[in-house]
Amino acid sequence: MGSALVFPLSMNGVNIRIVGTPFDREVIDECIRTGSNPKISRPFPAGITFHHFEDWKEVVPGSDYVIGGISSYGAEWFLENVLAYLPEEIPVFTVVKGLRVGEDGMLSTWPQYWEKQLATKGLHRKVYMLGGPGIAQDIINGEHTVTTISGEDPDVLCMMKESLETDSLHVSRTHDVTGLEYAVAIKNAYALGPAIAIGLGQRPGAARPTGVNAQAAVFFQAAREMRRILRTVGAESDCISMGLADLFVTVEGGRTRSFGILLGEGYSLEEARERLKGITLESISAVKSLYEGISILAQRGFMTAYGKVDMAEFPLIEHLYGVLFHGKDAEFPWERFSFDLS
Repeated sequence: MGSALVFPLSMNGVNIRIVGTPFDREVIDECIRTGSNPKISRPFPAGITFHHFEDWKEVVPGSDYVIGGISSYGAEWFLENVLAYLPEEIPVFTVVKGLRVGEDGMLSTWPQYWEKQLATKGLHRKVYMLGGPGIAQDIINGEHTVTTISGEDPDVLCMMKESLETDSLHVSRTHDVTGLEYAVAIKNAYALGPAIAIGLGQRPGAARPTGVNAQAAVFFQAAREMRRILRTVGAESDCISMGLADLFVTVEGGRTRSFGILLGEGYSLEEARERLKGITLESISAVKSLYEGISILAQRGFMTAYGKVDMAEFPLIEHLYGVLFHGKDAEFPWERFSFDLS
């Protein structure tokens, strides 16, 4: 997603400097040589400069803002090697999606964790979030996309909105930081469900290859569980809706779709990862963090405004965890997805 944002920023005349992580050396070399990221379909617009990580402290000072286009697998690294040294006056926007489980079982988003850890070092930084339903390649191609930015300072949000918004990229603003962060984090876990349903429909002897009814049923269960989590953390209705929209777009066109279909067809976690080698699969860590966090809270009898956390209310995330980490067959526990009105 970080590379995709370069295109609307460039359209708006923003002077862009792309800095790679230490793991992006070959990609940055290719960008310097050809002006293209080999992982995306179009060359970058003219005028962009590319830099290796060793140069970031010379490149970044004086910037109006920094966009951290990293995955959850690099979140700790980003904290320790960038955020801890970045001047506080430079706003940071991130597209990182994921959750972290603390020793007490409490879940936090990566921006929440970053801010807390930086505060222990005497650094008081607020991290701004960009998220919502959008496939990177469609943004690059100029397809109409709605995204949302969140944070406390309205002036910073206005600056970022003006930098990003184009005729095809439509940017909303919200102060519901927690709601947006959780919405875009948990959808990576739950999007596996409908994608697995597609794969199940492609097994030999399946009733219908497309499995539309099954996809819809699992999507409904995913929406129920996501809504419970988002209400528990106090997300506003707009961010709950954003989470569901992000769930839809990830099932329809994200990397999680390909991964889930393979699991549904009967491939193991290791086999599916091998087939998708080189692709970052956020859903794996998202399922692990979400399941483990909810399990600990349920064991502790943690009380929310809606009652105690009960693992019985999260059968889909429990099933996804079993498929990924215990080799369980992907066929769903359908009987656990129905409910009775009280």
